Amino acid sequence: MPDITAAADESAATRLLGIAEAALGTQKSGPGTGSLGPFSASYSAQASFSGGAVNLKPPNIIELAGCNLAYSVSVSFTLDISKLLPQICIPPICILNFCTPQICLPYPPPITVPSVNIGDTVTFSADFHLNPHLVGPDWLIDVKINSIPQLRFGPGTAGALATIGGALVAAALAEGGVYGPALAVALGLLLAAIGVAGLEGFLGPILTPFVSRLTFTIYEQPQLYPAIPAAGPFDPVVDVTITALDAVVQATDKNELVITASIAG
Repeated sequence: MPDITAAADESAATRLLGIAEAALGTQKSGPGTGSLGPFSASYSAQASFSGGAVNLKPPNIIELAGCNLAYSVSVSFTLDISKLLPQICIPPICILNFCTPQICLPYPPPITVPSVNIGDTVTFSADFHLNPHLVGPDWLIDVKINSIPQLRFGPGTAGALATIGGALVAAALAEGGVYGPALAVALGLLLAAIGVAGLEGFLGPILTPFVSRLTFTIYEQPQLYPAIPAAGPFDPVVDVTITALDAVVQATDKNELVITASIAG
């Protein structure tokens, strides 16, 4: 039989998850590379978690519904004009028996669009399992995600696409030389074809790793537990050692997260 038992209902468990989300802080990833349609891209990203409501599912599942993932992605694009537009050539001009050679205008070097910053909030719901374990001198109770949920992007994705489009067109006009105006038109058509769904396909692999390894620590307790506080200079604190810690979701009239501990004097 356990020596110490504590319980939390769904409201209390939601508060515990909120504290754990804040403690997790901002997570970072990158640099990495990817592609958005014909454009190659390098990126770095950061994300944080907030919100969501806890549903307790016996015997070992905590569902977090409607969790918010706030992200910020810094993206740099590289445009190879030769892959987007045909080369501009002036055909030969013939007068009597004399013809000028065909003249083809050289492509400018690849254009780099540095640091386009996009961000928004996506939501997801997922099941987590309980994982009590000892780390050094401390007992931890973690909730660890079971499987990768589907990310639901918000309306800000359309705004992000417009931000990217504006940066690409500006770079094309500034650095594309004689190809600039035609490239700007081509980019507009390409981005319209890629659309919001294409941008979500680009962002998905960047943001999914933040979620797929997600673990929240909802409880931390030193293994050495002060069972009786000090009563004076000659009556010191009495410590006991927590030898085992467990956590389960018990089915009651309202379902509870139950934490139990076994101690040794």
